[in-house]
Order: sequence, then structure tokens, then C-alpha cells
Amino acid sequence: IVLKFVGWANVHWSERRKSGNRSYSVAYHNREDYFNFNNILLSKDTSGSDETVLSPNSYTYPFSVTLPYNIPSSYEAYIGQVRYIFSVNVDRPWAFNINAKHLITVMDPLDLNTIPNLESRAEKTDQKVLCCWCCASDPICVHVRLERQGYVPGEEIPFWAEINNQSNRTMSCTQARFLMSVSYHATAKTRIVQNHLTQIKHGEIEGGGTDAYVNEKLHIPVVPPSFLKNCRIIDIRYYVVIIVDPSGLGFGLHVPVEVVIGSIPLRSVAQQHGLALPHRQAPIAPIANLPPPPPPYLGAPAGLYNDTAYPPALPQTTFAQSALGAHSTAEAGDTEHTYGNTNFAPVYTYYNWSNPRNNNTQFEIEG
Repeated sequence: IVLKFVGWANVHWSERRKSGNRSYSVAYHNREDYFNFNNILLSKDTSGSDETVLSPNSYTYPFSVTLPYNIPSSYEAYIGQVRYIFSVNVDRPWAFNINAKHLITVMDPLDLNTIPNLESRAEKTDQKVLCCWCCASDPICVHVRLERQGYVPGEEIPFWAEINNQSNRTMSCTQARFLMSVSYHATAKTRIVQNHLTQIKHGEIEGGGTDAYVNEKLHIPVVPPSFLKNCRIIDIRYYVVIIVDPSGLGFGLHVPVEVVIGSIPLRSVAQQHGLALPHRQAPIAPIANLPPPPPPYLGAPAGLYNDTAYPPALPQTTFAQSALGAHSTAEAGDTEHTYGNTNFAPVYTYYNWSNPRNNNTQFEIEG
């Protein structure tokens, strides 16, 4: 009887290509291995026999495992995962082996208090001119403002946005979205998948008209922390995006503002909700500033933020199943004699400070 405990990250997908009349598939993949522990719980008989006989009964084998430092949080999606798996193999002579596996959640907390400037206001202004053949109208202008940049699951993001349609065309609608953008880095290509977690939608704006979002709120569901620290092949970013869609032909205007989703809330915010956070000593080494997002927000991600100078300490909180849902745990080598988790969803921190509003959709952009 052998107990195995592994931790790894994996990205994998395939794409169809066409060359003349021939169609073929191209596979993309990458993998990181964090650890691979093996423990023999029951070995062969020391008398020299090839077999050890266990009479029918229930048997318990206590064990313990120490996790390495600097491993990423669990993550589950269709084309990428970070998994931590216990498995047991019972080697039976003259019979099929029995395998059982159990996935667990590993949480690498992201403390918002260790990242500079997250309590600062964030603002962004952008505009776009809609062209129709050789004619161009006046621009569509958007200004969006957030009072701070750091949040935790369960909070709501208050925001203000002003949309000025200076063109002579009608805008069919405006939308505010809380968006999760995940970059999966294969060895030869990066693929970006976007999850629209929550959204608020307004109606049309006639030519020369305006629209405004005044202290409206986007709810943050149960999601993994920003960046997915210590994983080099999966990167997670979050944005509040204001979208203006024109009627008829033409591409809309997207104005993104990045926010950081952590596991431990800002101390000033926690105090407003009666939650006391432990104070930390100053870091031993200087902490680098939060890396800027790549321009534009749908591009390849920047490097990961490193906060190892602050050992994280979670306040009392709730853990809830990921809003991204459960995914199949089937792997190569599984058989009809493999038992245990067939689907798995990690759990993440959640602060029940407001009432949730859900409107979950997903689309993807390849890069």
C-alpha cells in the first residue's frame, strides 16, 4: 500500500489548424511540479514472501506531510489547474490494483496590507472616435473612478463613471463589469480566458447624450487571489471595466481599471466591519511595488508580486467554494478501479459583508 502526495500546475489546450484541404490539431501545454512525496504504508512480508496478507477488516494508517513554502493556491479551470492530490495504491497480486485519490485546497494568502498604494484612488479616462468609411464623428468619452484598489471576496466595489457621447450615433447600451482575466502560458503560446463575474447594465445613449454610474456597486464572489503567486504558468488579474457599445457597425469602447483581490483585507476596511487584524513588523527587505498591468488589459501579464517578507496570518473568516465551479479531476492513468474525487472545486476566503448579486458569463480571447 503506497501513499502518494503530489502538487503541480498544468496548462493544456489544442487548436485546429488548416493547411490547404488538410485539417489538423496543434497541442499546447506546460507544467510545473512543486513536490512529489511517496510513503510506503504497507510493504512486502519481511520473511521473503512476495505477498503480505491482510485479513478482511478496516485498517488505519496515520501519516503527516509538511507542505513546502512558496507554493501557489489551488486553482481549477478547464485548460489550467493547480492541484494537490493525495492518492493511495493498493497493489493486489493476480487482481486489478485499487486506486483512490483525494484533492485538497492549499491556500497561499495574499495580504492586501503588504502591497503599497491599494488604499489610493484609481481613475482612468479614455475616448474613441467612431469611423464610418471616410467620415468620423466626435468622440465617445469615458471617465471611471474607484475610491481604492484592494478588495477581498464578499466585498462590493463602489465606482463612479461618466459617459459622454459626443458623436451623432446612438450607443445601444453601457455596461460595468467585474472581470477576471487569466493568462495560461504554454511553452509556445499564451491563451487568455476572461470570466465576467458580475455586471451592471444601463440603456442606450442618444447622440450628444450622457450617462452616469453614481456609487454603484459590483459584488466580488468567491474567487482566487490576484496573481496566483508562485505559479509561473498561470496568472490572474481582475478589472472593473466600463463598456460602451455603439448601435450598428463598429467596435465599442472598453475602459479597464485593475483592482487587486486578496485573502486578507485592508486593515482600514476590516476595522470598519469590526474585524481586528494583527499588526505586522516592518519587512526585513524592501517590498517591490505592484507590477503594472500590461497595456492593454487583454495582453500578456507582467511579473508576479512577491510578499514573502510578510508571513501571512488569516483573520477569522469563512471559506466557500469557488464561484468558478467544479471541474473534472480525471487524469491519464485513471481506470474504473480509481475511486475518490471525480469533480473538485477549491475553497477560498469569503467575507460576508454584503449581499451577493451574480451574473456569471465567460468568453475568451487568444493571444
